[in-house]
Amino acid sequence: MTRCVRPVLLYALAALMMAIPASVPAQQVDTTKSVADTTRRIPASARVVPSAARARFTPPLTPRGAFLHSLLLPGFGQARLDRGSSGALFASVELAALVMIRRSSADLREARRFRVDTLPAEFTVSGGSLQPTGTLLPRFTDDLIRTRRLHVEDWLAAIAFNHLFSAADAFVSAQLWDVPVQITAMPTATGAAFAATVRF
Repeated sequence: MTRCVRPVLLYALAALMMAIPASVPAQQVDTTKSVADTTRRIPASARVVPSAARARFTPPLTPRGAFLHSLLLPGFGQARLDRGSSGALFASVELAALVMIRRSSADLREARRFRVDTLPAEFTVSGGSLQPTGTLLPRFTDDLIRTRRLHVEDWLAAIAFNHLFSAADAFVSAQLWDVPVQITAMPTATGAAFAATVRF
């Protein structure tokens, strides 16, 4: 009786050992399929993205928004993108150009106002009164007026160029928001050397 039970137990144990490896992969495959199905059912808008990752890879402004901000007010788009030095540079150029336009416009108005003025060269006394004789050439000629008008136009062109260049710089900065570029400068024996470091 004992001899018969032992082979039956051995056969049952061997059958159990052979059945376990076959059932484990089947369970793993089913689990993977269920996870994949669950992932497909979750909409993209409901997936949670860490706030740190959003702040790292999403700029405060879209490229179009940065372009429009700096187009209207040079340096504003750069300031919103945490590029204070570039924003200050464009704002300084804008302020300097506005000051020069005001000054050049005042010079142009002065030249136009006094264009027809004449000054007597000499005075003679006649009957107890002074009579002017001869005239001096006017200081504000048509050539001077044309030159001062060109000065005003040059500063207007500088302002337009500053607006466009600031807008383009803000647009590129928003596009390259997630590229960690570090630019350094160092003195050398022949001048200055610039290096750009990009981390991947």
